[in-house]
Amino acid sequence: MKYEVFEHVSDIGLRIYGSSFKELLENAGLALFGQMADLSRVEAVETIEVSAQGDTVEELFMAWLRELLYIFHGEGYLLKEFVVKEVSKKMVRGTAKGEKIDPDRHLIHGEVKGATYHRLEVKEIGGKWQAKVILDV
Repeated sequence: MKYEVFEHVSDIGLRIYGSSFKELLENAGLALFGQMADLSRVEAVETIEVSAQGDTVEELFMAWLRELLYIFHGEGYLLKEFVVKEVSKKMVRGTAKGEKIDPDRHLIHGEVKGATYHRLEVKEIGGKWQAKVILDV
């Protein structure tokens, strides 16, 4: 399982899983955009470079999500494929594939305004990674 949605009063809660921190970040991108749109209608035709910085794994995780949200809000892209190529203690660099939003083809479920630090968890357990994050909708 890459991720699951859990109930939260007025927002969306996500539990995200990965066999590595890289995979956790890739699955976080998929989970984020999966809440906003029907990804089966999105084609992976354009590749966008994505990078983020943070001082802790929590900050790095949140910076990655914020950068992906900027690509949605600021540049008008829906993304569906994520590849983290490089990660260190303070930086992540990768690519995302998708296309510009086309209202005639894409089904938008709703807008995610941001990812919050409320109840945020990013941890490694037994060699596998998991995160819990609340999305502000």
